[in-house]
Amino acid sequence: MMAVNGKRLSESERVWLDRKGDPINIDRAWQKSDQRIALTRREQAMLAAAGMDGPEARWYVLRVEDRADIAVDKSLEEANVERWMAVKEVEPKRRGKRKWQSLEPCMLPALPGYLFVKVVSCAVTWAGLKTVKGVVDVLGGADNPKPVNEQEIVKLQAFIEKDPKAIEILTNALKVGDRVTIDNGPLASFQAVVLMLGDSERIKVETHLFGRASFVDLDLAQVTKLD
Repeated sequence: MMAVNGKRLSESERVWLDRKGDPINIDRAWQKSDQRIALTRREQAMLAAAGMDGPEARWYVLRVEDRADIAVDKSLEEANVERWMAVKEVEPKRRGKRKWQSLEPCMLPALPGYLFVKVVSCAVTWAGLKTVKGVVDVLGGADNPKPVNEQEIVKLQAFIEKDPKAIEILTNALKVGDRVTIDNGPLASFQAVVLMLGDSERIKVETHLFGRASFVDLDLAQVTKLD
């Protein structure tokens, strides 16, 4: 036998008790549990929808909470959402005066607070992505998200990470004689002609500055081929 608030209960009257010793409404507890399970399944379904690919899929920028980049990247990977987190190699700082101490370089987010995802833009996608802990929103908002051109992603990968695949894509997209526009640096917005493609990520172009031909060495990621 057990007692509740001084009353002795029979076996048929057994109930769950809270920490204060008061009876718990079992039906209400199960109802809340079912609601939580249903919500979780709905969140999972929305996130699964975000991971679906299709011809309409484009790159977008996700804003994430401070220092949540790596955790969000892992969650998106587990959900099969195509994504890219720009990373850079950083030399760890030595503490004290131990110059002999050997420290391995580590990879850290190159654009803290931002991740790129390739998804089909729709309400279900953005609702699903926002269920991921650490995701704030998509750049531009769910009602008017700002897509990023695929070539811009490749150029960022080549520029930030020196990604061999990205460099190969950019190299194959260009040939001697192609017209390009310079995207950044002191000659930004100038048009040029490709003169030479190097073995690395560098190219040589010819542009006109103050009416005279100028020859400039640039990174592949600094130019865009003109149609």
